[in-house]
Amino acid sequence: MRFWAFQGTIATDATTHDLDWAPLDEVFYLAAQYHVYLIPTLTDQGGNCDGDHWRDPSWYTGGYKDVFNSTTNSDGSGTTPLSYWTYLQLLVNRYRNSPALGMWEPISEPEASSCAAAYQPLNCSGHQTCPDESASAADLLSFFNAVGGEIHSLDPNHLVEAGFLSGGECGLAGQNYEAVGESPGIDVLSVHDYYGSATMGGDQWNGLAVRFDQATAIDKPIITGEAGILAGTGPTCESFSQRTADMAAKIKAQFEVGSSALLVWNWVLDPLGPCNYNTGPGDPLMGLLAGGS
Repeated sequence: MRFWAFQGTIATDATTHDLDWAPLDEVFYLAAQYHVYLIPTLTDQGGNCDGDHWRDPSWYTGGYKDVFNSTTNSDGSGTTPLSYWTYLQLLVNRYRNSPALGMWEPISEPEASSCAAAYQPLNCSGHQTCPDESASAADLLSFFNAVGGEIHSLDPNHLVEAGFLSGGECGLAGQNYEAVGESPGIDVLSVHDYYGSATMGGDQWNGLAVRFDQATAIDKPIITGEAGILAGTGPTCESFSQRTADMAAKIKAQFEVGSSALLVWNWVLDPLGPCNYNTGPGDPLMGLLAGGS
């Protein structure tokens, strides 16, 4: 199970602004009790609920060692009193020996793109620009060399998984996906699949088939870290039963070309809406994932 282990989302007391490990401790404890392997994700590209700072090229080239949301900067909420770098070190040291730990994911859906101040901090997605693809690829490579290398030094017994969205994002377009993926700080590549019912969606430059071939070319395992299909009772999306069938086809097709895992987005306890990516109690997709159908 992949989950958000962001400093600002789960590891900081909102009242005292102090680091509070209790929620994460409980996640790791319960996962161990039920023999679940975890993929903790340390942050995401948008920095949502984790400093509220878009991960631009300067962040990937050293800004991850800065603090972006203490009680004295940003909005003053103090939800990320530590730098990403310091938090990473503390987190890895704390859970590296947990029997529930599967792999580390330094960041979800990285891209070394720029975002205009008018859209900062929370409205950058869809408004980002990529002034220099080659420079952005170099920035991402530098980041994964440093961050993945640090995780390996602190925890030599667990893998580092890339968290790539893989749809041609800034710094990861075309062959740059492979170039960055060759970083010694990355052990496992990833794709995220929101291509509807298509088993192997995407175009000839950045599609899933291309990514699985690139993983083979550099001899690294690859996982489908997110797979989502809109479903529900609404008129614009397919039924939950149809989604189950489509997801079964995805799993079969992607495993056949080399995927080592497929993680469905997204488990919730809320009632399933009329048209969404969520899955939860009563969804027939859960039977598929449990191996029951």
